[in-house]
Amino acid sequence: MMDFLLSALGGLGFVGAAVALVLGSYFLARHLLTAGGEGDRTHDAASTVAVRVAALHGLILALVYAQELDDYKGIRTVLTQEAVAISDVFNDAKRYGGPAVTQIQEHLATYVALVVNEEWASLAKRQGLTAAAWIEWDKAYNILLDLQPSNDRERFLAQRMRNRITEVAGFRQMREAPSLGRFAGLFWGPALIGLVCVAAPFYVYRPTRTHIALLSMFGAYSGVILFFIFAFSNPFSTPGRLEPAPFEHLLRGDIGKALPLKG
Repeated sequence: MMDFLLSALGGLGFVGAAVALVLGSYFLARHLLTAGGEGDRTHDAASTVAVRVAALHGLILALVYAQELDDYKGIRTVLTQEAVAISDVFNDAKRYGGPAVTQIQEHLATYVALVVNEEWASLAKRQGLTAAAWIEWDKAYNILLDLQPSNDRERFLAQRMRNRITEVAGFRQMREAPSLGRFAGLFWGPALIGLVCVAAPFYVYRPTRTHIALLSMFGAYSGVILFFIFAFSNPFSTPGRLEPAPFEHLLRGDIGKALPLKG
């Protein structure tokens, strides 16, 4: 509930800021510029500039929105793939048997718990993956490398577990990528300047109730789009936070039961 309220307030903040920027640009342009006479066709020039800038601005927002949404959906898929790979290693270790089973499963269980309890918060703060989770992954990986299979069944399982745990490392790095903050300044600068450049040419129209309402509607919708782009930019923090549901599901099953006892 608290996350929802924070997200709603964030959305209202984006909408309010966008509307203020649009109206502020409009009134500043009216203060600094003149509407001109009938002969110099100022209205036609302003309309042409506004349409062309609006087209470019809309294209930028659409492309970035589509890219962020695609990345967001991709990370959701990666989370499931990582959880499945961990589950495969955990279950194949049981099929392999021997004294190494308990150690492998404990390290995997500890790894999943660290992802849920510590690493998610670290990614939300854009601090990257945690060393503790990497350590648990490395311990499980080294045990798998030291396996000495004695028959075809064990050789197949050992190789499969090594391949799958290597894939987990790749999924981890893919999971980290969106939280590192990529193009913030390169996008937000043109996005905000675009709002100013779209709103300013409308200075040739008097500030009637209808005109102010239309400009406010434009600003509000632009604010909504900017808010969703911001929300998708980091899938691990509000307002677009993805829950670690695939990993929590593992902890509710056999992997959770394999956690080493504390103390």
